[in-house]
Amino acid sequence: MSIEADEFYHDDPIEEKPNGKLRTNLLTPAVVIIASIFFFQSTLAGNITLSSGTGIEFGQGITQTVACSGATDLTLTPYSTFTNGAGSGGTHYLSSVTVSGIPSSCDGVDFTISAYGNSAKSPLAIFNTSSTIAVVNDVKGSGYTVPYSSTVATVSGTSSKFTLTFVTPVASSASVFKLTLQSGEHISTCAEGGKCVVGDMGPGGGTVFYVSTGFTETGTVCNTACRYLEAAPVSGTNAWTDQNTAWSANITQSVGATSLLIGFGKSNTDLMYAQSSTGVYPAPLSLAYRGPNNYSDWFIPSQNEFAEMIKQKSILAFQPPTSVPLSPQSQYWSSTEVNGSKAYAYQTVGNGSLSINKNTPIDPSTPLPTFSRAIRAF
Repeated sequence: MSIEADEFYHDDPIEEKPNGKLRTNLLTPAVVIIASIFFFQSTLAGNITLSSGTGIEFGQGITQTVACSGATDLTLTPYSTFTNGAGSGGTHYLSSVTVSGIPSSCDGVDFTISAYGNSAKSPLAIFNTSSTIAVVNDVKGSGYTVPYSSTVATVSGTSSKFTLTFVTPVASSASVFKLTLQSGEHISTCAEGGKCVVGDMGPGGGTVFYVSTGFTETGTVCNTACRYLEAAPVSGTNAWTDQNTAWSANITQSVGATSLLIGFGKSNTDLMYAQSSTGVYPAPLSLAYRGPNNYSDWFIPSQNEFAEMIKQKSILAFQPPTSVPLSPQSQYWSSTEVNGSKAYAYQTVGNGSLSINKNTPIDPSTPLPTFSRAIRAF
């Protein structure tokens, strides 16, 4: 979820040289950012240096206050993980942050965490390739949630503590010199009907992979006012399973699902279903799918809709490459039938597309695995 800085009520952070705990009497009640200088130059449990020169164990954190906590100090604790590189190389990344000591006065607020370099005024990208702001909502009496797919970021905790973990961290520990923690009024997440960006968790519990100013997807909940596409989740509760199936049981009759365009996946899928409404085929599987949040409008993407999915393949967990020669990765069906053909539909392979016999993989002459992934528009 993208949250602009001006959506939070706060003044610019006042940077103090820490000496023990930072007390609220240094700031006005309106301030919701307290910044502490960190030098991430060593591994977890090694020494780091604060701007005062006082040593502290990396991972023990430093106490801070934010507006919702009143006189109660919170403890912000960063952690790193090591990613191997070529040869003897490798990098430590800021991989998770724990905030503890959270009082009940923070129930219902959004916590926002950002990281900064030594002198830069703009926050660093910290996860999901380019996300610079990490948001955690302190749900009243219900723990914590994040507006991201579980393939992007996860949160766990108790009533007074949470740990936010980045699935794919991107900020090297050596580049992070300052962390900021903000509290502010809860902003509706993508899943709750708020603004969405690629990588957010959508209302159906999937991962948002396409953002638009507007398009029509007839037969869906958004109909003529759609803005987003989300892909079904492949992990967690009521996840989608990428099954190896043929497109249809019928290769002697065209169904007319010929549109490649964004906005035609649902109508194409309905035509597919008219031909093969039972059995293990993409159309009946997607139309029967309900997902984590019990939505009934999932469908198989058109060719262009699937092309947008391929652009975000790093966060959508597609099946791994096959061992079949000339197949750069496992193939996925689109709902687009080749125009004028009775027996062929489009598949995406790598970054391109192929017209493939609709009864693949049943046809023994083409034994490539062929999967499908449901999506929905909103």
